[in-house]
Amino acid sequence: MSVSKFTSRLSPSKWGLPLLAKELIEQAARRRTYVMRVLYAVLLFTASYLMFHDILRVGAVSPFASLGRGRDMFKVLMALQFAGIYLFMPALASGVLTQEKERNSLMLLFLTRLGPWTIVFEKLLGRLIPMLCYLLLSLPLLAYAYTLGGISTESLWSGVWMLAISALQVGALAVCCSAWFRTTVGAFVWTYLFGAALFLGPVVVWMLLFNGPIALSNSSLVRLLIAMGLIESGVQSMSPFFAPVHFFGGQSATGGFSKTLLGSVPILFSTCVFLVLARVFVVRRAFVPPRNLVLGFFKLLDGVFAKLNQNRVTRGIVLIGDKSSLPEKHPVAWRETTKRSLGRARYLFRIFIAIEAPLAAVCILIATFGADSRLEGVSLMLFLLWIVAVLMISVQAACLISGERTHQTLDVLTTTPLTGRDILLQKFRGVQRLMIVLMIPFFSIFLFETLWKAPFSGSSNSGYGRFDPPLYLICSAVSVGIYLPLVAWLSFLIGLAMKSQARAIVAALGAIVGWCVLPLIFIMLPLAILMRYSGNSPLTYFALLSPASIIAVNEYSEMTTFANAPWLAVVLNFLGYGAMLALIRSACLGNADWFLGRADSKSD
Repeated sequence: MSVSKFTSRLSPSKWGLPLLAKELIEQAARRRTYVMRVLYAVLLFTASYLMFHDILRVGAVSPFASLGRGRDMFKVLMALQFAGIYLFMPALASGVLTQEKERNSLMLLFLTRLGPWTIVFEKLLGRLIPMLCYLLLSLPLLAYAYTLGGISTESLWSGVWMLAISALQVGALAVCCSAWFRTTVGAFVWTYLFGAALFLGPVVVWMLLFNGPIALSNSSLVRLLIAMGLIESGVQSMSPFFAPVHFFGGQSATGGFSKTLLGSVPILFSTCVFLVLARVFVVRRAFVPPRNLVLGFFKLLDGVFAKLNQNRVTRGIVLIGDKSSLPEKHPVAWRETTKRSLGRARYLFRIFIAIEAPLAAVCILIATFGADSRLEGVSLMLFLLWIVAVLMISVQAACLISGERTHQTLDVLTTTPLTGRDILLQKFRGVQRLMIVLMIPFFSIFLFETLWKAPFSGSSNSGYGRFDPPLYLICSAVSVGIYLPLVAWLSFLIGLAMKSQARAIVAALGAIVGWCVLPLIFIMLPLAILMRYSGNSPLTYFALLSPASIIAVNEYSEMTTFANAPWLAVVLNFLGYGAMLALIRSACLGNADWFLGRADSKSD
């Protein structure tokens, strides 16, 4: 039998899966499928080599010296694979149905003999198979770790099972969002947001109810669940839908496949819920007209606030009203700040209240009941605020021009009697407003931490390092003043070069995450291996190649790790990133006509 005949018999279309066959054929015809696969393999094997260098070095000297160390390698590999699923699976699967809606081809699928369940399952399988191919790339590494010993067969199969159901869960969530939303951009963003709420929401609820993880572990509810054999530790009860918690928090990483199956019940239950919702939404929301959900939500809030405003005290007073007059100058900026939901003043005020109110509540609770200067809750909220701010600014900036291309309005915009530089600056006005609003919660946290930790300045009793109020305030303020515009202009530049919103958002967020993570893995780890430097070595300045490093180090008052010269680290870091900001901004504005495709653009 020839190879072609054998492969044709294995084709999904031969098994009654024509939609799956179409998805796989289209992916196989794209060049970026193989580029991404090779890039993923290079990153995985390089990161694994750097993390396992000590084990490999010992094994090269004496093969028997590394025996029994396979468990450590196995846990690191599992952590890397979980991270790959939660980072890449939403990007792979969030556009499976929205792309059909955007091309107006979903109605053609309904004309075929394929039912809604078939469409949902085949679309999901069309994204699960590529993800499983990514996971299979780690098979040689897992085999090598298994040969070193320390891993039971049950542990290995527990890891495989947890990876499989994690990919299925995240894929089902992405397909559910793709069935509900009209655009790929909305499905992409909200898949990550709903996933974060699903995995982190129970943690926040338990923290509020039990006053921290220690109190939760000692609670009668957790002890009862442990006695019944439903969980193995209190950590598992905090995130029942998060597979890594069940794998690393119990005995799954060291043995016990039955416990793994028990811990996977909530994950499988959430997966079934997502699939049922996707089946319902794929029909009911197949032909919904395009609308802005954020704007609709804000209008709903406006109606609620308008009713509350009609009372004897306020008497319908409007603090921030909308201007209906047409602009005399800056028409593009007027459009961005009065017609866009994230550019209008009253909607930005809603965002400010939604972010500032929880921060103020946490700060008041800490000021009322706090006993020392350890501010884990405030630090966690600061890091979450950074994630939310970067996500909002990056998505909005990346869509400024790519959104015009997607909606086919860029040609109309370029016919205006404005220079390309003026068009970009006026388009950027809404992002500037959003950055100003987001800076206020940042400075609220900075001032609260400074006032709370000030009595502990100059000492190491704060629970972290030695706290220096001027250093903390200056470093924090400059980080917000430089990093937020840097994120905005970098995303703006990527959006100028991309043809669609979805690609612009994925590329912008990928560039930001890579810039923060890759220098730590591919520069700091090799230096640690080759140079064997101490914590206060001048080589620690290479950590500044990741913009996120100085945020974490400053928050935990560990700036002295930069060769005992924290002020020099601050100056070097922000001079470098300030120069990078100026360079990216100049590249956007200097080549504005070329990016916009105008007739008078540069020939080069």
